[in-house]
Amino acid sequence: MGEIDIANLEEGELEEAAELASRAFIPTPLVKAVMNGDGEKQRKGLQKGMKRLLGHATGNVLVVRQEARLAGVMRMVTWPDCQKAAMPLFVVPFAFLAMGRAAINVYKFRKTWGMYDPKQPHWHLDPLCVLPDLQGQGIGSALLMRFCKLVDEQKMDAYLETDQPGNVRLYERFGFKVKETEPVLGVPNWFMWRAARYTTEMHSP
Repeated sequence: MGEIDIANLEEGELEEAAELASRAFIPTPLVKAVMNGDGEKQRKGLQKGMKRLLGHATGNVLVVRQEARLAGVMRMVTWPDCQKAAMPLFVVPFAFLAMGRAAINVYKFRKTWGMYDPKQPHWHLDPLCVLPDLQGQGIGSALLMRFCKLVDEQKMDAYLETDQPGNVRLYERFGFKVKETEPVLGVPNWFMWRAARYTTEMHSP
């Protein structure tokens, strides 16, 4: 793959970005537990949730475009705004009408994640995803490098969550370290922190 171009998400791309995120995450352990399966019905429900998250006013969303389609999406947001996109308890009954039991699971896992979110200034990465058929081509790493460059320029700490062991190793290459682990809906989750680096240089891992 050639040079990877990263740009801001355009308003007309929100639905495509949400669909990309749903296709990337529906096979993952935590999402399958949250959505009670990984079929097309669950994927469409996830797409609605991803549209809400990616379209939230507090987030800054970057994308990679390839051959007239989105190939990767990354949302980053500063604390404490990173918790504003979480589903509050009073919304659950209304979300239940649209999502069924999955709405309760979303509330549970977001509540657990919120407990581990550090209560100090940081950049929060949530989510980072690549189309399944384009994974392994360096798109995710390119987005991560852009994220780390940004936080280093601002001399900020960074934080993220993952439920995939392979991702833990990837994030460790970029300077993240596991702070805590906790099962969420029966699925192991890793909560990772990257201390600020007081340099404007970000070298390839």
